[in-house]
Amino acid sequence: MKRLRILFALVAAALLVPTALLARRALQSVELERSARHESVAERLFDEMERALSGFLASEEERPFGQYAYEYTPPGEPPGALRRSPLAEPPALPFVIGYFQIDPDGGVRFPLLPEGKLAKADAPAQAAAPSPQASAAIAEIDRAVGGYWRSEESGQKLQAATNAQAPGSTLALAERPAEPSVEGKEVLRDGRQSADQVSAYDALRSLNKGVEQRAERQTKVSREYASEADEEVGSSAVNALGDSRAEGRRARRANERSREDRFELSPMVGRSIGERRLMLYRTVVHEQHGYRQGLLIDVDALGRWLEQQALGGSELAAYATLSFAPLASVDNAGALAYQHRFAEPFEEISARLMLAALPGLGGAASVYGLAVISLVVVLAGLGALYRMLVVVVRYAEQRQNFVAAVTHELRTPLTAIRMYGEMLRDGMVASEAKRDEYHRHITGESERLTRLVDNVLELSRLEKGARHAPLERGDVGSVVREVVELARPHAEAAGFTIRVDVEDGLPPVGFERDRLKQVLFNLLDNAVKYADGAAVKDIQIDCRRSGAGVVLAVRDRGPGVPMRHLRRIFEPFQRGESELTRRAKGTGLGLALVRGLSEEMGAGVSGRNRPDGGFEVEIEFPRGTLAFP
Repeated sequence: MKRLRILFALVAAALLVPTALLARRALQSVELERSARHESVAERLFDEMERALSGFLASEEERPFGQYAYEYTPPGEPPGALRRSPLAEPPALPFVIGYFQIDPDGGVRFPLLPEGKLAKADAPAQAAAPSPQASAAIAEIDRAVGGYWRSEESGQKLQAATNAQAPGSTLALAERPAEPSVEGKEVLRDGRQSADQVSAYDALRSLNKGVEQRAERQTKVSREYASEADEEVGSSAVNALGDSRAEGRRARRANERSREDRFELSPMVGRSIGERRLMLYRTVVHEQHGYRQGLLIDVDALGRWLEQQALGGSELAAYATLSFAPLASVDNAGALAYQHRFAEPFEEISARLMLAALPGLGGAASVYGLAVISLVVVLAGLGALYRMLVVVVRYAEQRQNFVAAVTHELRTPLTAIRMYGEMLRDGMVASEAKRDEYHRHITGESERLTRLVDNVLELSRLEKGARHAPLERGDVGSVVREVVELARPHAEAAGFTIRVDVEDGLPPVGFERDRLKQVLFNLLDNAVKYADGAAVKDIQIDCRRSGAGVVLAVRDRGPGVPMRHLRRIFEPFQRGESELTRRAKGTGLGLALVRGLSEEMGAGVSGRNRPDGGFEVEIEFPRGTLAFP
């Protein structure tokens, strides 16, 4: 049994360790899937914001140079055909505070003012009285933009903090890679590893679509301006070839004027002004003069607009929390927190996204639940298998012990029978009394041998489930007296006294006579064997009424049954002692046959240790009517 326990402990460890590793791997896979899905959602949201910004930036970069004045001449119309600029109206987008133009002489022009220039760098403002809303916008633009260009801030580059994250990239805050190189891996200044070392699940992901689209669009706009001027130059040259020299001189002068009218535009540039304002501007070179044209943006209003563009009425709005601010230092905000730095010219603005756990994903709870269920199933299976093997091994051991016991029990009466028989055959017994005694011994040992063989055969029949003759109704007391008379000589020879107490007027119950005799013989034989060392060698047999039935009780004065064996005394081959150390004779079949035969007769069997010493077996026969007519 000890080896079996060790074997099962090893098997359990061999099963539990892979199960634990599988559960751990499953948890990692679930976490990886959750992280990948949330990062994908975050990148999609930020990509939608980049698209919205790209569309807004395209409309601003394609805006004609003249629209930054209160009135301008649209392209294709004759000079003097002035139209009111669209920028003279309040901005259509809620986050645009207003537009401005800085002339070569330092004056600031506002399309909202009919007079055009508001002031030079050192001159007071002079303008027609605008609306209160326009006045507030003009005052804020003049204070912010004018102050920016008149200060040293205009020549400064981005602060070192802006290098914490590359423009157009998304950073998972809780998974930010370390700044210094680790284990020889090259780490870039923006916190990313080199491209050949970045895995598919690295936290830093770059959304370069916005950057690429804006660069392509700026190149296209510059080419369009250059092509328009080249077309004018080319047409003038063609006319010069077909005219006179005077016309040629006019063509050359037109060519020079066309070159002077060419616009050179730089890409839009973004600069943070204060904490909640962003200035976008472009540099335009026209007729060898430099202009700066741009607009002032409210960062908070821009954030609300981007949130509406990205989320709108989507169900995702219930799980996403967005905040916008100038680019801040990166910190580990949480497992589902992401920070995105927008592409140029919005690179000084960042958006932070907090995502709640999205539905539809199996979390750690499901993995833990499955792991617990698997563990319970494995342990239950191992436990059941262990119990089954223990029963099989124990039963095999008991059968082995039974074979040894039967061999011993068979050899003892056979030896006695052979000895007495040989003595009688050889005429070694002179007296008649001795011959009678030897005959009684031979007969008794033969009966004992017969009962032993009958017990083995009866056990085999009980295990096969074979049935004997039907039950008959009768008096249990008469059978008890008959068996006691037969067993008394054997008991008295062992020093025991059998006392019988049969109550008068017992009701008839159903039983089978031979089975009941076999039950009583086994009970008496069991009492003689196990109470042999008792101080009082007394066997008490009671037969009394119990309700409508009868209780038959057989009690000895022996040491009783140890508590650890009490619940198993009616099992086949069960003995309270080891075969190597046992003192009492027997095969371990007696009480098993008592239970089996009694249950076949419809009777119940129980055994208990008496408080005043000894062991008692009770058989209760009901008065049932199903066993016989």
